[in-house]
Amino acid sequence: MFANLFTAIFTFCLSSFTNLCAARLGVVGESPWSPARSYCPHCRHPLCWWQLIPILGFILQGGHCHFCRRRIPIYDTACELACGLFAGLLATPSLFHSFLVVVVIQALLFIASCDYYYQSLYPLNLAGLLPLLLIIPNWSPPAALTWLIITTTLGLLTVMAVCLNWLGGGDVMFIAILFFAFGLEYTALIILISCLASLPFFIGRRQARLPFLPFLCLATIVVLTITCA
Repeated sequence: MFANLFTAIFTFCLSSFTNLCAARLGVVGESPWSPARSYCPHCRHPLCWWQLIPILGFILQGGHCHFCRRRIPIYDTACELACGLFAGLLATPSLFHSFLVVVVIQALLFIASCDYYYQSLYPLNLAGLLPLLLIIPNWSPPAALTWLIITTTLGLLTVMAVCLNWLGGGDVMFIAILFFAFGLEYTALIILISCLASLPFFIGRRQARLPFLPFLCLATIVVLTITCA
């Protein structure tokens, strides 16, 4: 129980920094360490220490900036909450296993946030998903027939990405990793959950390009929790 609670609290805090890194990645002249203090994206006022407390800072401000009273986007807080809760569920008394869980969740969060903020995926970030092979119980490489089905499916998805523009290239690369880690059935479940979760947002944003990786990453954590239950 202590391991689960500690992992959850640690992930709450770490997720806040991961989101900060992703948000500043596309801002010219900024880095995760510069400027030294976080600021409101609307009024640019540096935030106080209590505003930076994951989740609690959002609640204490009533969802609005303490200085300019503009609404704070819910995305960061929702990510912190989801990552911390799932990390707590997946953690075990094994320090190594819990460390791998945190690495995978932070990799998923960074991938999701880069797509959310800038609609981009850095292929190197996918390396953070490699610990999945150690977390998933009784993992084994796909069989030969499964490889054929996976290759055919990825080929079709690539056509959809290149010719029809229904998916992005980053989405296809991410799904390829899922096939290798989870196999056909669980990957199909992840895609299904992602589509269902994104449907209300797609209907509400018909004229805008909808980032799909955040939904894929969330569904991945959900299915990972199911497989490890």
